[in-house]
Amino acid sequence: MPRNIERERTESTNNADILVIGAGEVGKKAQQFIDKTPTLRALGFRTPHRTVFAEGFFDNFFQRNGLGANLRDASAIRASEEDIRRGSLTQQQFDVLQVACLQYGNTPLVIRSSAAGDARGTGTYKSIFSENQIRTVRKGLQEVLSSYFSPDAMAFRRDAATGEGFGIIVEPVIGQALDGSFAPVLSGFGYTSTSRGGGYINVVPGLGGGVESRDGEQISRSRFEEHGGTLGDYIFLERDGMFMRRKATKRSALLRTDRNMFYGDYYCGQAFTPATRHQKAVVSNTSFVYPDDIQRVLDDLNLMPFFQSMEQMEQVFGKPQYFEWAMTVELGKPIFWIVQIADVDKKLDLMEFGNFGRVMFMGHTVTGTGIKEAIKVVNCWNPGDISSLSRFNQNNRNYVLVFSSKLTSRGGARHRLSYSDFSNACVFLEIQEAMHIEGSVAHLGGQLDMAGKLFAVLDYDAEIPPDWDLFHEGEQKVDGLTVFDGKIKVVASERQNKLVLYVEDKKS
Repeated sequence: MPRNIERERTESTNNADILVIGAGEVGKKAQQFIDKTPTLRALGFRTPHRTVFAEGFFDNFFQRNGLGANLRDASAIRASEEDIRRGSLTQQQFDVLQVACLQYGNTPLVIRSSAAGDARGTGTYKSIFSENQIRTVRKGLQEVLSSYFSPDAMAFRRDAATGEGFGIIVEPVIGQALDGSFAPVLSGFGYTSTSRGGGYINVVPGLGGGVESRDGEQISRSRFEEHGGTLGDYIFLERDGMFMRRKATKRSALLRTDRNMFYGDYYCGQAFTPATRHQKAVVSNTSFVYPDDIQRVLDDLNLMPFFQSMEQMEQVFGKPQYFEWAMTVELGKPIFWIVQIADVDKKLDLMEFGNFGRVMFMGHTVTGTGIKEAIKVVNCWNPGDISSLSRFNQNNRNYVLVFSSKLTSRGGARHRLSYSDFSNACVFLEIQEAMHIEGSVAHLGGQLDMAGKLFAVLDYDAEIPPDWDLFHEGEQKVDGLTVFDGKIKVVASERQNKLVLYVEDKKS
């Protein structure tokens, strides 16, 4: 590795699993890895070898392409995403990247953002899966770097007050060969504890177990204990309960009730498929049947040691932890990996829901705790409303957004809400529909939580059902949107899992 770039690093990681190249900011995500990897390994978790390209590594890139002296200069002059994608690394940077890639052999890579103040990875910045080929990795590196300059990213940094700064992490995809693809056997995310009580893990087969994952199975320690202590028992009893109608039917990839309901033996999940003569390498939805040896491991899997390690994580780090994990099988044994981790500050306030006016809406699945005041409620229902909402958002602040869950689906990127469309809203109420196939906006990796916004799913079964007549009393059309005007107070409690939108009586 060229020595002058290696000497730019101003601090040592003291960690053989993480190599930092360049000087300056590495981002909160990478810093969490640097600080916590030794402890995670001591707790029995695996962590991948990571290469972190610190902010200073990219200085020569910006200078070579006439975009300023460094990333912050480029941000100040409003460099575009296309400027970054179209630029070129210096030969020295290219050589360093090539040497870094060689240590991962033929394993596919994931190129991940690491921004200042964003340890959880909120979905604001891109992550790219790539074959370990230098030119493909180089393009992926610039694609991730370009996401720092997107309108969504700039709006998010402003609202969440994360500060400026960016690094990029290159690491191997955790997984193994499965039916011609590459993926972990299971993956997911979890919280060691929450403001509602104990922690939980969310589980999906294959890749894609981050906080945006669809059809994930949420498992708490108490529920797992009730189901006999093995994953096979848990899956059987959950499926049996739905089949016998003792439990409501739910979509779950782990239980195989997401697409095939009770009729198939295969799992639906995401996997990395290598390139062929006719197709580029992709991460896509696929179906697979686990080999008998892996299926036996799943059936006999005892998750209690995992839950015990979660408790230890919280004790050692002194705060609740959000983490993303993956599981592989080696020599007939499950291996658990931690691929992301962040401290979580959860408010424990018990809010008072009083007589603040007429109740228009109530919500559940709440993210955020507090009180917001507004004078407008905006209804965004159809894909055609998104452009109108974006214009409304530029001229209005602190409004309530009521939106259809179909607008958060990844099916059709042109008709999907993005952060810059709603950045000035302060409260979000999602109307869930059957055609909704993805996680809610609340699950954009914590964007709303970090920006101090409130979220809930509209509760049609609440003690006070949605009062659409009240909404219509004060509605008007604004650029094609239906907008309610009035004095509004919103009270939300994550711990109580309750959000109430009050409309103040005009006579009071």
